[in-house]
Amino acid sequence: MTKLADIVKLLDTRLRVAEIRDAPVALNGLQVENDGNVTLVALAVDGSQATIDEAVAAGADLLILHHGIFWCGLRPLTGWWRRKLCRCLAGNLAVYAAHLPLDLHPELGNNAGIARGLGLRDVQPEIDYHGTLIGLSGLFEGSVGELRERYAAITGSAVTGVVHDAEAPAGRVAVCSGGGGEEIYQVQAKGYRCYLTGEENHWVLNAAQDMGINLLFAGHYATETFGVKALGELLEREFGLPTMFIDRPTGM
Repeated sequence: MTKLADIVKLLDTRLRVAEIRDAPVALNGLQVENDGNVTLVALAVDGSQATIDEAVAAGADLLILHHGIFWCGLRPLTGWWRRKLCRCLAGNLAVYAAHLPLDLHPELGNNAGIARGLGLRDVQPEIDYHGTLIGLSGLFEGSVGELRERYAAITGSAVTGVVHDAEAPAGRVAVCSGGGGEEIYQVQAKGYRCYLTGEENHWVLNAAQDMGINLLFAGHYATETFGVKALGELLEREFGLPTMFIDRPTGM
């Protein structure tokens, strides 16, 4: 058994939750408290009702999310929203969320996990989002076609997008998980010819065609499982806690 407060302190410190700006609805950090003890940690990308139900049914007393449960913003506790919160409270399930702090972390983050999986070298912070560098760039030693195949392999996702020349060297590539497609103009301005991101975007695809950028989409969900899994491994090492990953892909 581990104290919830000790876990929260570790995560808040490692992820620099208090320092990193994010959308108010992200509400990074502890979102729901339990009785103060943790014996099993569940981890997931999204805080859906189905995810919460599965965590409670498994006996978890802490659920760590990338997309927390307050994305709907301030609203009355009625209907589906009341049911979700009541399930957490009745099940003694604490909820912790880390959005941008987890995207950008140089070791535990989604983009760091993608970079490691791809085998990128000389990895550097990249892709500005409202004053915060959330993405990465790094050198891929292989062709654009090999990059696409490797991206599909590490995400377990069908990769879509635009490939102008599969045989050309990929060179230095930019990576930004989730909904980072809209930052393609930064990618073009910095001179990168390959951009790897998550969620498909209609106009971003057209922009990639026009600008000659190799654009690879692997899906919002598939590119954001890396961070929460890394947090699970961290808690196993630091506290010896058992963890479980709840896999609920959206196909997007």
